[in-house]
Amino acid sequence: MGAETQTQVSLTTDAIYRTHMRAVYGFIYVKVGNREAAEDLTSEVFLRAVNHLDPAREERSILAWLYRVATNLVNDYWRSRMGAQVITLEEARLRIAAPPPPDLWRQEETTRRAQAVLERLPENYRTVLQCRLLEGMTVAETSRRMGTTDANVKVLQHRALKHAAKLRLDGFAGE
Repeated sequence: MGAETQTQVSLTTDAIYRTHMRAVYGFIYVKVGNREAAEDLTSEVFLRAVNHLDPAREERSILAWLYRVATNLVNDYWRSRMGAQVITLEEARLRIAAPPPPDLWRQEETTRRAQAVLERLPENYRTVLQCRLLEGMTVAETSRRMGTTDANVKVLQHRALKHAAKLRLDGFAGE
């Protein structure tokens, strides 16, 4: 490349930088949310422009190329920062559609422990907890079933939970 051609390319690259730097920086900043990273990535975009851009391109084509390079650099930035595994869209859909199987052993163990605590509670405490927690009844429904007031159901529930926690802490949960 001759000295005159080199000067012409430098002037063109300088003009491209002045014209599009703010827009490219803004685009990148929105994507990464970090000023320093956006500045670094913007610099990289224009370094690639100096090395690879054909100055004979139309202005719209240059701008589209700059945004494509910026997008690729932002993607690389997030991949390297987050350690993200790149998967296909179909794989992502399958992972969402098929949640991991529940830990059945843990569920059974929790049920067994809860049942052991309930068995050790006085009858009225057991009834209030079964109605409220296991059957999902409201305070009013529980009070009708137990033949007591709403306020008494709330007090019984509080006391039952407190008593159950004490049983659990004291090791009487059948462990």
